[in-house]
Amino acid sequence: MNDNTSDTNIWNVDAKEFEVVFKFHYVKLTLYANRFLNDIDISKEIASDSLTFLWEKRESLSFTTSVTAYLYKMVQNKCMNRIKHKRIENEYVNYMIRNKLIDEIPEHDTNPYHEKELAEQIRQAIDTLPEKCKLVFEMSRFEYLKNKEIAERLNISQNTVERHITIALEKLRKSLGYTIGIILSMLM
Repeated sequence: MNDNTSDTNIWNVDAKEFEVVFKFHYVKLTLYANRFLNDIDISKEIASDSLTFLWEKRESLSFTTSVTAYLYKMVQNKCMNRIKHKRIENEYVNYMIRNKLIDEIPEHDTNPYHEKELAEQIRQAIDTLPEKCKLVFEMSRFEYLKNKEIAERLNISQNTVERHITIALEKLRKSLGYTIGIILSMLM
């Protein structure tokens, strides 16, 4: 594939050209991500998200390297963020267990109804957030984006992103209870 974007010009492609880029890179990026994560579904999601970001920002992106190098670096960063998030999640659960703030978490939930009920309570609480606050929170917790990435996507400052996340966590703690709010802030 001709990757003639090694200069700093804006990357200007149409939908048909981008389809070629997507088809050329998707499988390779998925396999690359899977080297880090060992989870093919999450790897597919990261490859797809990276390519989607490239398409959505195509008119404002300029490259000092090739598009290929840019994509691989983006996938690598997303994988590292995912790994870091998982490590923090595990450390927090271990902290909670060590300090007897929660009981041991069973490997297999013996009552899936409770898990489904909790997930529904969390979803309802998130749905009550102000629209912009909800969007920022979901991008942070469900898409695993850094504050800087959220700020760039929404064209707002990083301080505004941080303020939205703080507001969201405070509202969720109030509506879900303090302990579940803390767990929610760390695990999601």
